[in-house]
Amino acid sequence: MSTLSLTGPQRRAQLAVDGAKAHGLALAIVGEQEDVDPVPANDLRTLDGQLAILAGLLRERLRDVDRRPLAAAEVAATSKVLHEIHTVRFSIHDYLGYERVRRLDDLDRGLAKLRTITDQNQLLAIACEVVAEHCGFDRVMLSRVEQDVWRPWRSYARHVGTAERSFRTWIEGDVQIRLDEMLLESDMVRRRQPVMVTDASTDRRVYRPMAVAACLSSYVAAPIIVDDRVIGLLHADHCNHDVDELDRDILWFFALGFAQVFERAVLLGRLRRLRSEVIHTTQVLQTVLEQLASAEVELATREHTTALAVSREVRPVVTERPEVLRQLLTDRELEVLALMATGATNDRIAQSLMIATETVKSHVKRILRKLEVNNRAEAISQYLRLTVGAREV
Repeated sequence: MSTLSLTGPQRRAQLAVDGAKAHGLALAIVGEQEDVDPVPANDLRTLDGQLAILAGLLRERLRDVDRRPLAAAEVAATSKVLHEIHTVRFSIHDYLGYERVRRLDDLDRGLAKLRTITDQNQLLAIACEVVAEHCGFDRVMLSRVEQDVWRPWRSYARHVGTAERSFRTWIEGDVQIRLDEMLLESDMVRRRQPVMVTDASTDRRVYRPMAVAACLSSYVAAPIIVDDRVIGLLHADHCNHDVDELDRDILWFFALGFAQVFERAVLLGRLRRLRSEVIHTTQVLQTVLEQLASAEVELATREHTTALAVSREVRPVVTERPEVLRQLLTDRELEVLALMATGATNDRIAQSLMIATETVKSHVKRILRKLEVNNRAEAISQYLRLTVGAREV
């Protein structure tokens, strides 16, 4: 059956079988050679290299005139094996080239899907699933990197079995790993480059608790870099075969694309918050201006206003002169009130004055109580009336 009619994994497996067969036939003719290693399992690139060496030995056998002349049957057998090797190598090259193009196309589709999302939390929620679906992996883990701490965060698997349930339990334990240890991930954060582990059981750089919890044999990992800072890591592997260089490259390309999409979502989120603050400020100012306009229409004589103030037991100082504010409020409360009048939120006021948000809330409560008003709008109206609309009487 032609390998072209098979799916990707099936074709890969069939090429490994065909390559192993050609490898064995060639060794039967040339004998054991120092430069020829055993057939690599599921590593088509290494298998291709071994077949290239064997093909060279077979050609030398056919061309070596100093050796005893080969019988016609030996020439035919050697030529047939050489032909099989060339056929397998051509198929491997075709497969690897096709696979690279196919997976890059899938990768582009996955990133295109993410580009339609502008919420950073939603991006993080589906990142692992998109990697698995569009990058060809069976299991994916997303981690956060916070200063010198690596925090495995969430994972996704196409098929949830015992290993994946154990792995998820391990992640849910809020694992925190310091990156100053001699770990593969430490090197990846420092160098800002992807990595590939071919044998997790023997590689000393592998974080052993993770390898045990996930039953890892081989995997690839890539950093997520935003503003020249590694903010996260992606790990991915396969269930039925080892990873290769193409897996590493595909995950790296995804990490680069995801970083751009995520940074865009963060910036859009900031713009939305800024827009909301501007709208809120505009609404507050509109309310204050409407109150001021209404107050100007209702102005009465000085004697009448004073009588109303006395009858309602309201301190007349609140509606008389700006100096009264300095008598009623502390310097800090005056600063908070001035920022309130610009429409600033408690968080914005806290940032401007470099104090805690809870402290701002306490100042606001005291301001409302001292001005004997019910809400921020009334306090702002009083402030603007005294500082902008006040006049000497």
